Amino acid sequence: MVLGLGIVLLFVFYLVSGATSGFWVCRNGQWIKSGRPDYPQPITVCGQSVQLPKTKNTCVAVGGVWEKQGPEPHESCNRKANDRGNLCRDNGECEGFCQVELSQSELSRARRGQLPLSTKFGRCSVWVVELGCFAFMKQGKIQTLCVD
Repeated sequence: MVLGLGIVLLFVFYLVSGATSGFWVCRNGQWIKSGRPDYPQPITVCGQSVQLPKTKNTCVAVGGVWEKQGPEPHESCNRKANDRGNLCRDNGECEGFCQVELSQSELSRARRGQLPLSTKFGRCSVWVVELGCFAFMKQGKIQTLCVD
C-alpha cells in the first residue's frame, strides 16, 4: 500500500511539475524542443520574423488587406498567418501570436496576474497583426496584452 501511494505521489508530482509539457525554441536556425512539447514542430521558418509589405499594391498582391490598424493615422498591411490555428505554447512558434482562449473571468484574473501557470495550449493567431486585449503564451506561461 505504501509503495502504491508513493507511485501515485510521484506521478502527481510529475504532472504538476510540468514535466509533460514544453514548447519549441528556435536556436541556430533549427527548432529545438524545450521540455516535452506534445504537439508538432512549428511550420514557420525558424528565426525569420514576418515582414509585411509596405505598399498597398504589394500587400494586396500577397493576399493581404490594406487598412488602418487601430489608432494609427495611416493605413498598413495585414494578412492571415500561414500557421493560423496550429497548436503552440510560445509566441515564437507563430507568425503572429500564440493566443489562448480564456473566459472573461480568466482574462480578467490573468490581467491582474492571478491566473496560475496553465497546461492550456494556445493556437497561432488568424492574423499576423492582432488588435484588442487577449491572452497569449510565452514559454508555456499565460500572459495578457492589449494592443490598440
